[in-house]
Amino acid sequence: MLSYLSTQLEKYKRKKLINLLKSTDPESLLRFSEKNVLATFQRAAIRSPAYSKLLAVKQINPASIKDIKSFIANAPFLDKVNTFQENEILDLCLDGNFNNVKSLLTSSGHSGIFSFGVNTNENLKTSSKSIDFGLNYTFNIDKKKSLLINCLPMGVKVNTSLTIAETSTREDMVWAVIKKFSHLFEQTVLVGEGSFLKKIIEDGADYQGINWKKGCFSLITGEEGIAENYRNYIAHLMGIDLNNPQSPGIIGSSMGVAELDLNIFHETKNTMALRRLAHTNQQFREALFGKGTLVCPMLFVYYPHRTYIEEIPAEFGQNHIVISMLSKQMKIPLLRYKTGDLGKIIPYNKLKSILSSLGLQALMPELKLPLISIFGRGQNVKVGGISLFPEEVKEAIYSDFELASQVTGAFKLIPQDSHINIFIQLRKGKQLNDIVKEKMAVAMRRYSEAPLNIIFYTYNTFPYFMEVDYERKFSYA
Repeated sequence: MLSYLSTQLEKYKRKKLINLLKSTDPESLLRFSEKNVLATFQRAAIRSPAYSKLLAVKQINPASIKDIKSFIANAPFLDKVNTFQENEILDLCLDGNFNNVKSLLTSSGHSGIFSFGVNTNENLKTSSKSIDFGLNYTFNIDKKKSLLINCLPMGVKVNTSLTIAETSTREDMVWAVIKKFSHLFEQTVLVGEGSFLKKIIEDGADYQGINWKKGCFSLITGEEGIAENYRNYIAHLMGIDLNNPQSPGIIGSSMGVAELDLNIFHETKNTMALRRLAHTNQQFREALFGKGTLVCPMLFVYYPHRTYIEEIPAEFGQNHIVISMLSKQMKIPLLRYKTGDLGKIIPYNKLKSILSSLGLQALMPELKLPLISIFGRGQNVKVGGISLFPEEVKEAIYSDFELASQVTGAFKLIPQDSHINIFIQLRKGKQLNDIVKEKMAVAMRRYSEAPLNIIFYTYNTFPYFMEVDYERKFSYA
Protein backbone atom coordinates (compact mmCIF):
# COMPACT_ATOMS: atom_id res chain seq x y z
CA MET A 1 0.00 0.00 0.00
CA LEU A 2 2.80 2.43 0.91
CA SER A 3 4.58 1.63 -2.34
CA TYR A 4 1.42 2.34 -4.33
CA LEU A 5 0.85 5.66 -2.55
CA SER A 6 4.49 6.65 -3.10
CA THR A 7 4.19 5.88 -6.82
CA GLN A 8 0.99 7.89 -7.11
CA LEU A 9 2.60 10.81 -5.28
CA GLU A 10 5.54 10.85 -7.71
CA LYS A 11 3.14 10.79 -10.67
CA TYR A 12 1.26 13.74 -9.15
CA LYS A 13 4.54 15.66 -8.68
CA ARG A 14 5.54 15.03 -12.31
CA LYS A 15 2.18 16.26 -13.55
CA LYS A 16 2.42 19.33 -11.34
CA LEU A 17 5.92 20.13 -12.60
CA ILE A 18 4.83 19.80 -16.22
CA ASN A 19 2.01 22.27 -15.58
CA LEU A 20 4.44 24.60 -13.81
CA LEU A 21 6.90 24.54 -16.75
CA LYS A 22 4.04 25.26 -19.14
CA SER A 23 2.95 28.36 -17.26
CA THR A 24 6.07 29.87 -15.66
CA ASP A 25 7.64 32.90 -17.31
CA PRO A 26 10.98 31.87 -18.89
CA GLU A 27 12.74 34.87 -17.37
CA SER A 28 11.57 33.79 -13.91
CA LEU A 29 13.18 30.39 -14.49
CA LEU A 30 16.44 32.09 -15.39
CA ARG A 31 16.37 34.32 -12.29
CA PHE A 32 15.69 31.24 -10.15
CA SER A 33 18.70 29.54 -11.75
CA GLU A 34 20.92 32.56 -11.09
CA LYS A 35 19.83 32.70 -7.45
CA ASN A 36 20.59 29.01 -6.98
CA VAL A 37 24.01 29.12 -8.63
CA LEU A 38 25.07 31.85 -6.21
CA ALA A 39 23.92 29.72 -3.27
CA THR A 40 25.74 26.70 -4.71
CA PHE A 41 28.92 28.76 -5.09
CA GLN A 42 28.84 29.88 -1.46
CA ARG A 43 28.19 26.32 -0.28
CA ALA A 44 31.16 25.01 -2.27
CA ALA A 45 33.40 27.87 -1.11
CA ILE A 46 32.72 27.02 2.52
CA ARG A 47 32.45 23.22 2.45
CA SER A 48 34.68 21.94 -0.38
CA PRO A 49 38.38 21.96 0.64
CA ALA A 50 39.59 21.82 -2.98
CA TYR A 51 37.28 24.59 -4.15
CA SER A 52 38.14 26.78 -1.18
CA LYS A 53 41.83 26.28 -1.96
CA LEU A 54 41.31 27.14 -5.63
CA LEU A 55 39.56 30.39 -4.70
CA ALA A 56 42.44 31.28 -2.39
CA VAL A 57 45.02 30.59 -5.10
CA LYS A 58 43.02 32.74 -7.53
CA GLN A 59 42.71 35.40 -4.79
CA ILE A 60 38.93 35.35 -5.00
CA ASN A 61 37.06 36.39 -1.88
CA PRO A 62 33.78 34.41 -1.78
CA ALA A 63 32.08 37.35 -0.06
CA SER A 64 32.69 39.43 -3.19
CA ILE A 65 30.46 37.11 -5.27
CA LYS A 66 27.14 38.73 -4.50
CA ASP A 67 25.29 38.66 -7.83
CA ILE A 68 25.35 36.84 -11.13
CA LYS A 69 27.49 39.53 -12.73
CA SER A 70 30.28 39.10 -10.17
CA PHE A 71 29.93 35.31 -10.39
CA ILE A 72 30.49 35.36 -14.16
CA ALA A 73 33.34 37.85 -13.85
CA ASN A 74 35.25 36.10 -11.06
CA ALA A 75 34.27 32.50 -10.34
CA PRO A 76 36.93 30.14 -11.79
CA PHE A 77 36.29 27.62 -14.52
CA LEU A 78 36.64 23.95 -13.66
CA ASP A 79 37.62 21.07 -15.94
CA LYS A 80 38.86 17.49 -15.66
CA VAL A 81 42.46 18.57 -15.12
CA ASN A 82 42.12 21.20 -12.40
CA THR A 83 39.41 19.18 -10.68
CA PHE A 84 40.06 15.43 -10.85
CA GLN A 85 43.69 15.25 -11.92
CA GLU A 86 45.03 17.86 -9.50
CA ASN A 87 43.03 16.97 -6.39
CA GLU A 88 42.37 14.07 -4.07
CA ILE A 89 38.76 12.93 -4.09
CA LEU A 90 38.20 13.70 -0.40
CA ASP A 91 39.31 17.29 -0.94
CA LEU A 92 36.73 17.67 -3.70
CA CYS A 93 33.87 16.36 -1.56
CA LEU A 94 31.66 18.54 0.60
CA ASP A 95 33.08 18.68 4.15
CA GLY A 96 36.08 16.66 2.97
CA ASN A 97 34.49 13.30 3.73
CA PHE A 98 33.17 10.27 1.86
CA ASN A 99 30.08 9.77 4.01
CA ASN A 100 26.89 8.34 2.48
CA VAL A 101 28.47 7.63 -0.91
CA LYS A 102 26.37 5.04 -2.72
CA SER A 103 27.88 4.74 -6.19
CA LEU A 104 30.87 5.72 -8.30
CA LEU A 105 30.79 6.29 -12.06
CA THR A 106 33.84 6.81 -14.24
CA SER A 107 33.90 8.86 -17.40
CA SER A 108 34.82 7.17 -20.69
CA GLY A 109 38.47 8.21 -20.37
CA HIS A 110 38.31 9.29 -24.02
CA SER A 111 40.35 12.42 -23.28
CA GLY A 112 43.07 10.44 -21.50
CA ILE A 113 41.91 11.68 -18.08
CA PHE A 114 39.25 9.99 -15.99
CA SER A 115 36.67 12.00 -14.11
CA PHE A 116 34.20 10.58 -11.63
CA GLY A 117 30.61 10.84 -10.60
CA VAL A 118 30.43 10.38 -6.82
CA ASN A 119 26.81 9.90 -5.81
CA THR A 120 25.03 9.67 -2.49
CA ASN A 121 21.75 7.79 -2.13
CA GLU A 122 19.92 11.13 -2.01
CA ASN A 123 21.71 12.27 -5.16
CA LEU A 124 20.65 9.09 -6.97
CA LYS A 125 17.04 9.58 -5.88
CA THR A 126 17.09 13.12 -7.26
CA SER A 127 18.59 11.86 -10.52
CA SER A 128 15.96 9.11 -10.75
CA LYS A 129 13.13 11.61 -10.35
CA SER A 130 14.65 13.78 -13.07
CA ILE A 131 15.03 10.84 -15.46
CA ASP A 132 11.48 9.65 -14.77
CA PHE A 133 10.17 13.15 -15.43
CA GLY A 134 11.85 13.24 -18.84
CA LEU A 135 10.71 9.71 -19.68
CA ASN A 136 7.16 10.51 -18.72
CA TYR A 137 7.03 13.73 -20.71
CA THR A 138 8.29 12.04 -23.88
CA PHE A 139 7.21 8.40 -23.47
CA ASN A 140 4.17 8.73 -21.16
CA ILE A 141 5.49 6.13 -18.70
CA ASP A 142 2.89 7.07 -16.09
CA LYS A 143 0.17 5.61 -18.32
CA LYS A 144 2.08 2.94 -20.28
CA LYS A 145 3.58 -0.15 -18.70
CA SER A 146 7.19 0.24 -19.81
CA LEU A 147 10.37 -1.83 -19.97
CA LEU A 148 13.70 -0.03 -20.26
CA ILE A 149 16.71 -1.93 -21.61
CA ASN A 150 19.99 -0.26 -20.66
CA CYS A 151 22.50 -0.98 -23.46
CA LEU A 152 24.99 1.64 -22.33
CA PRO A 153 28.57 0.53 -21.56
CA MET A 154 29.29 -1.42 -18.39
CA GLY A 155 28.84 0.55 -15.20
CA VAL A 156 26.57 3.26 -16.61
CA LYS A 157 23.33 2.93 -14.65
CA VAL A 158 20.01 4.48 -15.60
CA ASN A 159 18.33 5.46 -12.34
CA THR A 160 14.62 5.03 -12.96
CA SER A 161 11.54 3.58 -11.30
CA LEU A 162 10.77 1.58 -14.45
CA THR A 163 11.35 -2.13 -14.84
CA ILE A 164 14.88 -2.23 -16.20
CA ALA A 165 17.15 -4.79 -17.87
CA GLU A 166 20.89 -4.12 -17.62
CA THR A 167 22.53 -5.73 -20.65
CA SER A 168 25.49 -3.42 -21.30
CA THR A 169 26.82 -3.85 -24.86
CA ARG A 170 25.99 -7.54 -25.14
CA GLU A 171 23.75 -7.75 -28.19
CA ASP A 172 22.78 -11.38 -27.46
CA MET A 173 21.49 -10.33 -24.04
CA VAL A 174 19.50 -7.46 -25.56
CA TRP A 175 17.80 -9.75 -28.08
CA ALA A 176 17.13 -12.40 -25.42
CA VAL A 177 15.38 -9.87 -23.17
CA ILE A 178 13.31 -8.53 -26.07
CA LYS A 179 12.17 -11.99 -27.16
CA LYS A 180 11.20 -13.11 -23.66
CA PHE A 181 9.83 -9.98 -22.04
CA SER A 182 8.86 -7.18 -24.45
CA HIS A 183 5.41 -8.65 -25.14
CA LEU A 184 4.59 -8.26 -21.44
CA PHE A 185 4.87 -4.46 -21.69
CA GLU A 186 3.02 -1.77 -23.63
CA GLN A 187 6.33 -0.28 -24.74
CA THR A 188 10.01 -1.16 -24.67
CA VAL A 189 12.64 1.60 -24.64
CA LEU A 190 16.26 0.79 -25.52
CA VAL A 191 18.95 3.17 -24.26
CA GLY A 192 22.40 3.03 -25.84
CA GLU A 193 25.03 4.50 -28.15
CA GLY A 194 23.75 5.13 -31.67
CA SER A 195 25.93 2.74 -33.67
CA PHE A 196 25.34 -0.07 -31.16
CA LEU A 197 21.59 0.43 -31.36
CA LYS A 198 21.93 0.39 -35.17
CA LYS A 199 23.52 -3.05 -34.86
CA ILE A 200 20.77 -4.19 -32.50
CA ILE A 201 18.02 -3.11 -34.89
CA GLU A 202 19.65 -4.34 -38.14
CA ASP A 203 21.00 -7.68 -36.91
CA GLY A 204 17.93 -8.26 -34.75
CA ALA A 205 15.77 -8.14 -37.87
CA ASP A 206 18.22 -9.93 -40.20
CA TYR A 207 19.40 -12.76 -37.95
CA GLN A 208 17.20 -12.94 -34.84
CA GLY A 209 13.74 -12.80 -36.38
CA ILE A 210 12.71 -9.71 -34.41
CA ASN A 211 9.91 -7.73 -36.01
CA TRP A 212 10.48 -4.17 -34.83
CA LYS A 213 7.31 -3.04 -36.58
CA LYS A 214 5.20 -5.26 -34.33
CA GLY A 215 4.61 -3.82 -30.90
CA CYS A 216 5.98 -0.54 -29.57
CA PHE A 217 9.76 -0.12 -29.51
CA SER A 218 11.59 3.16 -28.93
CA LEU A 219 15.22 4.25 -28.72
CA ILE A 220 17.10 6.79 -26.63
CA THR A 221 20.58 7.37 -27.99
CA GLY A 222 23.41 8.65 -25.82
CA GLU A 223 27.22 8.78 -25.62
CA GLU A 224 27.42 10.99 -28.74
CA GLY A 225 25.13 12.95 -31.04
CA ILE A 226 23.22 11.37 -33.92
CA ALA A 227 22.71 12.57 -37.46
CA GLU A 228 19.15 13.52 -38.31
CA ASN A 229 19.47 11.15 -41.25
CA TYR A 230 20.29 8.41 -38.71
CA ARG A 231 16.88 9.01 -37.14
CA ASN A 232 15.27 8.72 -40.58
CA TYR A 233 17.09 5.48 -41.34
CA ILE A 234 16.38 3.76 -38.02
CA ALA A 235 12.74 4.89 -38.14
CA HIS A 236 12.49 3.30 -41.59
CA LEU A 237 13.77 -0.02 -40.20
CA MET A 238 11.42 0.09 -37.20
CA GLY A 239 8.32 1.24 -39.04
CA ILE A 240 8.09 4.52 -37.11
CA ASP A 241 6.39 7.43 -38.87
CA LEU A 242 8.35 10.44 -37.64
CA ASN A 243 5.78 12.84 -39.10
CA ASN A 244 2.88 11.27 -37.21
CA PRO A 245 2.75 12.12 -33.47
CA GLN A 246 0.42 9.15 -32.97
CA SER A 247 2.85 6.66 -34.51
CA PRO A 248 4.04 4.08 -31.94
CA GLY A 249 7.71 4.34 -31.18
CA ILE A 250 10.05 7.29 -30.75
CA ILE A 251 13.71 7.76 -31.60
CA GLY A 252 15.05 10.32 -29.17
CA SER A 253 18.34 11.31 -27.61
CA SER A 254 19.74 12.34 -24.26
CA MET A 255 23.05 13.75 -23.10
CA GLY A 256 24.84 13.35 -19.81
CA VAL A 257 28.33 13.76 -18.36
CA ALA A 258 29.56 11.11 -15.93
CA GLU A 259 30.75 13.55 -13.27
CA LEU A 260 27.65 15.73 -13.54
CA ASP A 261 24.56 13.62 -14.28
CA LEU A 262 23.36 10.97 -16.71
CA ASN A 263 20.56 13.17 -18.02
CA ILE A 264 21.47 16.85 -18.23
CA PHE A 265 19.89 17.57 -21.62
CA HIS A 266 17.29 15.60 -23.57
CA GLU A 267 15.13 15.80 -26.65
CA THR A 268 11.36 16.15 -26.51
CA LYS A 269 8.82 15.61 -29.26
CA ASN A 270 8.90 19.39 -29.76
CA THR A 271 12.69 19.64 -30.15
CA MET A 272 12.68 16.62 -32.48
CA ALA A 273 10.13 18.36 -34.70
CA LEU A 274 12.20 21.56 -34.68
CA ARG A 275 15.40 19.74 -35.63
CA ARG A 276 13.64 17.76 -38.35
CA LEU A 277 12.36 20.98 -39.90
CA ALA A 278 15.78 22.63 -39.61
CA HIS A 279 17.31 19.61 -41.33
CA THR A 280 15.27 20.24 -44.49
CA ASN A 281 14.65 23.99 -44.29
CA GLN A 282 17.80 26.08 -44.80
CA GLN A 283 16.18 29.37 -43.79
CA PHE A 284 15.01 28.01 -40.47
CA ARG A 285 18.27 26.08 -39.93
CA GLU A 286 20.40 29.20 -40.33
CA ALA A 287 18.05 31.31 -38.22
CA LEU A 288 18.27 28.76 -35.42
CA PHE A 289 21.90 27.60 -35.60
CA GLY A 290 23.75 30.26 -37.56
CA LYS A 291 24.48 31.24 -41.14
CA GLY A 292 26.20 28.58 -43.22
CA THR A 293 25.09 25.67 -41.03
CA LEU A 294 24.81 22.52 -43.16
CA VAL A 295 24.52 19.90 -40.44
CA CYS A 296 22.09 20.35 -37.57
CA PRO A 297 23.56 20.07 -34.09
CA MET A 298 21.64 18.18 -31.42
CA LEU A 299 18.78 20.22 -29.99
CA PHE A 300 17.83 19.63 -26.36
CA VAL A 301 15.88 21.20 -23.52
CA TYR A 302 17.50 21.80 -20.16
CA TYR A 303 16.13 22.66 -16.74
CA PRO A 304 17.25 25.94 -15.13
CA HIS A 305 16.24 24.69 -11.69
CA ARG A 306 18.83 21.88 -12.06
CA THR A 307 21.62 23.55 -14.03
CA TYR A 308 22.97 26.99 -14.75
CA ILE A 309 24.40 27.10 -18.28
CA GLU A 310 26.85 29.59 -19.79
CA GLU A 311 28.69 30.04 -23.09
CA ILE A 312 32.28 31.12 -23.63
CA PRO A 313 33.78 31.79 -27.08
CA ALA A 314 35.48 28.92 -28.92
CA GLU A 315 36.73 28.24 -32.44
CA PHE A 316 34.58 27.47 -35.50
CA GLY A 317 32.31 30.36 -34.55
CA GLN A 318 30.92 28.26 -31.71
CA ASN A 319 30.91 28.50 -27.94
CA HIS A 320 32.09 26.18 -25.20
CA ILE A 321 29.26 25.07 -22.96
CA VAL A 322 29.90 25.64 -19.25
CA ILE A 323 27.70 23.89 -16.69
CA SER A 324 27.04 24.55 -13.01
CA MET A 325 25.11 21.83 -11.18
CA LEU A 326 22.68 23.20 -8.60
CA SER A 327 21.64 20.16 -6.58
CA LYS A 328 22.34 20.31 -2.85
CA GLN A 329 22.85 16.54 -2.98
CA MET A 330 25.94 16.77 -5.21
CA LYS A 331 28.80 15.23 -3.22
CA ILE A 332 31.35 16.99 -5.43
CA PRO A 333 30.13 20.51 -6.27
CA LEU A 334 30.99 21.38 -9.84
CA LEU A 335 30.60 25.01 -10.90
CA ARG A 336 31.40 26.54 -14.29
CA TYR A 337 32.52 23.10 -15.43
CA LYS A 338 33.88 22.95 -19.00
CA THR A 339 32.73 19.68 -20.54
CA GLY A 340 34.51 20.29 -23.86
CA ASP A 341 31.24 20.43 -25.80
CA LEU A 342 30.52 23.16 -28.31
CA GLY A 343 27.05 24.63 -28.50
CA LYS A 344 24.70 27.52 -28.08
CA ILE A 345 21.93 28.46 -25.67
CA ILE A 346 18.61 29.27 -27.34
CA PRO A 347 16.39 31.07 -24.82
CA TYR A 348 12.67 30.32 -25.04
CA ASN A 349 11.77 33.87 -26.04
CA LYS A 350 14.46 33.92 -28.75
CA LEU A 351 13.04 30.71 -30.21
CA LYS A 352 9.59 32.27 -30.06
CA SER A 353 10.85 35.29 -32.00
CA ILE A 354 12.50 33.11 -34.68
CA LEU A 355 9.41 30.97 -35.17
CA SER A 356 7.11 34.01 -35.29
CA SER A 357 9.28 35.74 -37.91
CA LEU A 358 9.00 32.68 -40.16
CA GLY A 359 5.31 32.01 -39.55
CA LEU A 360 6.06 28.81 -37.65
CA GLN A 361 4.33 29.63 -34.35
CA ALA A 362 2.60 26.24 -34.34
CA LEU A 363 5.97 24.60 -33.58
CA MET A 364 6.49 26.53 -30.34
CA PRO A 365 7.22 24.06 -27.49
CA GLU A 366 4.67 23.94 -24.69
CA LEU A 367 7.28 23.78 -21.93
CA LYS A 368 8.79 27.21 -21.43
CA LEU A 369 12.29 25.86 -21.10
CA PRO A 370 15.46 27.13 -22.74
CA LEU A 371 16.95 25.01 -25.50
CA ILE A 372 20.57 24.18 -26.10
CA SER A 373 22.26 23.08 -29.31
CA ILE A 374 25.26 20.76 -29.04
CA PHE A 375 27.65 20.63 -32.01
CA GLY A 376 29.98 17.96 -30.60
CA ARG A 377 33.52 18.72 -29.49
CA GLY A 378 34.94 20.21 -32.65
CA GLN A 379 36.82 17.05 -33.58
CA ASN A 380 37.88 17.41 -37.24
CA VAL A 381 40.64 17.01 -39.78
CA LYS A 382 41.81 19.70 -42.17
CA VAL A 383 43.45 19.87 -45.58
CA GLY A 384 43.99 22.93 -47.75
CA GLY A 385 42.22 25.12 -45.22
CA ILE A 386 39.02 23.02 -45.40
CA SER A 387 37.85 21.16 -42.30
CA LEU A 388 35.91 17.90 -42.34
CA PHE A 389 33.86 17.01 -39.27
CA PRO A 390 32.62 13.55 -38.29
CA GLU A 391 29.10 14.98 -38.05
CA GLU A 392 29.20 15.74 -41.79
CA VAL A 393 30.26 12.18 -42.63
CA LYS A 394 27.51 10.74 -40.42
CA GLU A 395 24.83 12.74 -42.21
CA ALA A 396 26.22 11.57 -45.55
CA ILE A 397 26.26 7.89 -44.58
CA TYR A 398 22.68 7.87 -43.34
CA SER A 399 21.30 10.03 -46.15
CA ASP A 400 21.03 6.91 -48.33
CA PHE A 401 19.31 3.89 -46.75
CA GLU A 402 21.09 1.33 -48.94
CA LEU A 403 24.45 2.85 -48.07
CA ALA A 404 23.60 2.96 -44.37
CA SER A 405 22.54 -0.69 -44.41
CA GLN A 406 25.99 -1.78 -45.62
CA VAL A 407 28.18 -0.11 -42.98
CA THR A 408 28.58 -0.27 -39.19
CA GLY A 409 28.75 3.49 -38.70
CA ALA A 410 32.45 3.35 -37.75
CA PHE A 411 34.85 5.39 -39.87
CA LYS A 412 38.20 7.14 -39.53
CA LEU A 413 39.30 10.48 -41.01
CA ILE A 414 43.00 10.66 -41.94
CA PRO A 415 44.50 13.72 -43.70
CA GLN A 416 47.09 12.85 -46.33
CA ASP A 417 48.89 15.36 -48.55
CA SER A 418 46.19 17.20 -50.50
CA HIS A 419 43.19 15.07 -49.53
CA ILE A 420 41.40 13.40 -46.63
CA ASN A 421 41.06 9.63 -46.43
CA ILE A 422 37.76 8.31 -45.10
CA PHE A 423 38.18 4.71 -43.97
CA ILE A 424 34.74 3.10 -43.58
CA GLN A 425 33.91 -0.24 -41.96
CA LEU A 426 31.39 -2.49 -43.71
CA ARG A 427 28.97 -4.60 -41.69
CA LYS A 428 29.83 -8.21 -41.03
CA GLY A 429 29.12 -10.29 -44.14
CA LYS A 430 28.84 -7.28 -46.46
CA GLN A 431 31.06 -6.83 -49.49
CA LEU A 432 31.87 -3.58 -51.29
CA ASN A 433 30.21 -2.86 -54.60
CA ASP A 434 30.53 0.06 -57.01
CA ILE A 435 26.99 1.28 -56.30
CA VAL A 436 27.68 1.73 -52.58
CA LYS A 437 30.99 3.47 -53.25
CA GLU A 438 29.36 5.90 -55.67
CA LYS A 439 26.49 6.58 -53.27
CA MET A 440 28.98 7.57 -50.58
CA ALA A 441 30.86 9.87 -52.93
CA VAL A 442 27.64 11.58 -54.01
CA ALA A 443 26.42 11.92 -50.42
CA MET A 444 29.69 13.46 -49.24
CA ARG A 445 29.55 16.15 -51.93
CA ARG A 446 26.32 17.41 -50.33
CA TYR A 447 28.06 18.05 -47.02
CA SER A 448 31.69 18.91 -47.73
CA GLU A 449 33.92 20.52 -50.33
CA ALA A 450 37.04 18.81 -48.96
CA PRO A 451 39.02 16.63 -51.43
CA LEU A 452 38.29 13.06 -50.36
CA ASN A 453 39.51 9.53 -50.89
CA ILE A 454 36.84 7.09 -49.68
CA ILE A 455 38.04 3.58 -48.82
CA PHE A 456 35.77 0.77 -47.62
CA TYR A 457 37.04 -2.17 -45.55
CA THR A 458 35.34 -5.44 -44.78
CA TYR A 459 34.29 -5.87 -41.17
CA ASN A 460 37.42 -7.74 -39.99
CA THR A 461 39.98 -5.85 -42.09
CA PHE A 462 38.98 -2.36 -40.89
CA PRO A 463 42.31 -0.94 -39.61
CA TYR A 464 40.70 0.28 -36.38
CA PHE A 465 38.68 -2.89 -35.80
CA MET A 466 39.87 -3.38 -32.22
CA GLU A 467 38.68 0.10 -31.27
CA VAL A 468 35.07 -0.71 -32.19
CA ASP A 469 33.94 -2.52 -29.04
CA TYR A 470 31.05 -0.20 -28.06
CA GLU A 471 32.45 -0.08 -24.50
CA ARG A 472 34.41 3.10 -25.14
CA LYS A 473 33.93 6.11 -27.36
CA PHE A 474 35.27 5.65 -30.88
CA SER A 475 37.60 8.37 -32.13
CA TYR A 476 36.62 9.34 -35.68
CA ALA A 477 39.56 11.67 -36.30
